[in-house]
Amino acid sequence: MLASQRLAMSNDIPDFGKSEVAIALKRAAQPLGLTSTAYHVLDILLGLSRPDDWKGDNRPVVAISNEKLASYVGRSERTIIRAIKQLVEARILAYRDSSTGRRWVHRNDTGDITYAYGLDFTPARVCYREIKRLADEWQAELNAEREARRLVTKVSRAIVDIVEAVRDMDLRAFHDRMIGILESGKGAQWKAGMLQELYDLLIEAVTESQSDAEEVYENENMTSEPDINVTLLFNTNSPDYCLNKRTFAKANEPTPKADAAIGGEIAPEKEQAEATSDKYSLPAGRTPARKANSGHSTILDAVSISLLESACTTVRSDFGLSFKSWPELVSAAEIMRLSIGLSETAYADACGRLGRQAAAAILAVVAEKALRDPEKISSPGGYFRACCDRAGEGKLALARSLFGLVAG
Repeated sequence: MLASQRLAMSNDIPDFGKSEVAIALKRAAQPLGLTSTAYHVLDILLGLSRPDDWKGDNRPVVAISNEKLASYVGRSERTIIRAIKQLVEARILAYRDSSTGRRWVHRNDTGDITYAYGLDFTPARVCYREIKRLADEWQAELNAEREARRLVTKVSRAIVDIVEAVRDMDLRAFHDRMIGILESGKGAQWKAGMLQELYDLLIEAVTESQSDAEEVYENENMTSEPDINVTLLFNTNSPDYCLNKRTFAKANEPTPKADAAIGGEIAPEKEQAEATSDKYSLPAGRTPARKANSGHSTILDAVSISLLESACTTVRSDFGLSFKSWPELVSAAEIMRLSIGLSETAYADACGRLGRQAAAAILAVVAEKALRDPEKISSPGGYFRACCDRAGEGKLALARSLFGLVAG
């Protein structure tokens, strides 16, 4: 708190505007350790501050009582006091209360602050570069974790395919080692590295085995008898020769697959759907392909990824996200979940009931509404769970909400 007070009294204030600092603060909420209530309070205070107060060497001060903040957030005043204290200790705000504890801002005719008592955002302006660095590092770590999970899924599937395809070798040791890596309690990046090493060893073993088999085959088919100098004569003008040549060519052509085998190949859309899953089913008793979620067709009726991209402009700009495709939307769900203070268990339950795409779409809508108007949604996590319950009952008009956000 004293450190924040010293930052607020600094005379060297960097000229960073409200939008830059606000985006950096929201992106750094997780590495700064802000709770969902503290994040909600921060969002309200940022919304109440004027952009002109962030220009030059001005000191942006917000004057709002704890009682009114408690009514906006839907929490008790003691909870609001703890949330503000957490923001102060994170060097985002500084206390600038009057001797009576009241908060107010006095402005002149041009709208500039003459004197003010309240919550001062000057520490956030002074520490902007450090806050942005924390946000970038956390984003890079999140991206690395996501890529590691994708690599774990891809490499483990490749190992299973090789083990199932090569029947003339005993590769159970590789399979058992893979299961041990997947079931270990370590992180995705460690698993990705170990699985990549195991995959390289498996490829090396299979390649060496095939080379040895080819060498044995060549040795068995070589004859030790001396060559006989005989000139072979072929009557190429004979019709029988041409017939035999065509017959021999046909005999060497590969036999076409049966209709059942051709029909059993993985369809592109099925392969794409399976690629979006981060879970992996083990090969020994391989489970059937997952059926499409029954609620997907109704929840996402008239909902396209372009409509989501057009509606969720605030979420994309504040957190630097891209909604160009459904996999990108699903990948961005972790950031959106943290932004509204939703627990991992609640989001996993929504994915299990509605499907990953439908849950991510609902999460994007809730995050967009919470960012646009924090006063209307006091508990974004509870609002998300209520939307999922309505979606499970077939009563959620998600497309109507998205069109409303586009119009707004």
